[in-house]
Amino acid sequence: MTRSKRANKLLQILLFDSAKDLFKYKSFFLLIFVLMLLDRLLTKLVKVNRSALDTSEIKQLTLESARYVFESLPLDIWHVLTDYRTFIILVGLFLLKQLISLWPSSDMRRMHRSERGAFGLVGSLAVIRWEQVLWDAIAVGSICGLYAAWSILGYLVTLLIWQATHTTLALMILGLYVALFAPLAMAGFSFSSKLAVISHGSFNQKLGLYFKLFHSKQVLWPAWLFFTLRLVVELIFVFILPLIVLLVVDTFWIRISMATLIATPVYSYLKMISFKFFLEIYGAFSLVNQEYDDYYSRYQI
Repeated sequence: MTRSKRANKLLQILLFDSAKDLFKYKSFFLLIFVLMLLDRLLTKLVKVNRSALDTSEIKQLTLESARYVFESLPLDIWHVLTDYRTFIILVGLFLLKQLISLWPSSDMRRMHRSERGAFGLVGSLAVIRWEQVLWDAIAVGSICGLYAAWSILGYLVTLLIWQATHTTLALMILGLYVALFAPLAMAGFSFSSKLAVISHGSFNQKLGLYFKLFHSKQVLWPAWLFFTLRLVVELIFVFILPLIVLLVVDTFWIRISMATLIATPVYSYLKMISFKFFLEIYGAFSLVNQEYDDYYSRYQI
C-alpha cells in the first residue's frame, strides 16, 4: 500500500469510523456525560485551599509575573505540597481520574474486540481488575514524575536567565519549554489506560510498551503531533466554550448540565479517535496486536 493510500485509510479510520462507532454504541455518550458531569460537580463542590498559591500573579506575561515565578512560586508550591489536605484531595481526584479514564477505555476495548452490545456499560466496568487500576496508577505517576523533572530542569535553566536579565524573556522560555512536554504528558495519560485494560501481558511487558512513547520514533513523534492537535480542539470545545456557559448562566444545575452537554459529544469523539490512534501506532507490537487481532484483520492499513 502506497504512503498516500495508507494516509487516506488512516484518516478514514480516525475521522469517519470513529463517528460511526459512536453512533453504533450510543450508550458511550451516556457514559462520558455521566463521568464528565461527576467530574465537574466534584471540581465545583470540593473546596481546594489555594491561599498558599497565588496564581493570579502568573495569569499575564508581565515583569511582576516573572518576578513571582522565579522568586516566590517555589516557596508557595512547597507550602501547598506540605499541607496534608493537598495530599487527601490529590488522592481523591486521582481515583476519580482513574475511573474516568479506565472505564471508557474498558468500554472501547470491548467494542474493538466485538464483545460489547449496544448497552454494555456495566459489563465494561465489571471486567476492570484491581491490578489494572494499580498498573494505570503507576504509569500515570511515572508520567507526572517525568513532567515534573522536565519542568524543574527548565526552571533551573531559566532561573539563571532571570537572574542575569530580569526580563520576561525567562518566563516566556519557561512557558514554551513546559508546553513542549504537554502533548506527551497527555499521550501518557491516554495510553496508560489503554494498555492497562489489555487482558494479557506482564507488568513489565506493558511498562516496556508504555515507555516506547519516549524513545521509539514510531510512537513518539506521531503521538506528539496527534495530541498537540487534540489539545487545541479540547481547549476550545471542552474548556473554553463550557467555561463561557459557566460564566454566563446563573443557575448552578443548569450551567453545569449545559456545559457538560456541550463538551460531551466532542470529548466522546476525541476519546474514540484517540483509541483508534493508539491501535494504529501500537499495532506493530504483539501484545496489542494479539489483543485486537479481529480489529486488525478488518482494518489492516
